[in-house]
Amino acid sequence: MREQSCCSVCSKRTSKGIYVLNVFLCHECEQEMVNTPVEDPKYQFFVDQMSKAHHQSMIVS
Repeated sequence: MREQSCCSVCSKRTSKGIYVLNVFLCHECEQEMVNTPVEDPKYQFFVDQMSKAHHQSMIVS
């Protein structure tokens, strides 16, 4: 069984997801992110969350 990680967008703990630039995304957030049009306000939310998580992972490393 894979180790569970905490999603950087929704904070859900799961083993189903991907890492992008050392930032974990659960499968649900990944799917929502890739299917959200750029014009949708939620798109900017995803960009901001990824940016914060990436910067935080660089500080911890």
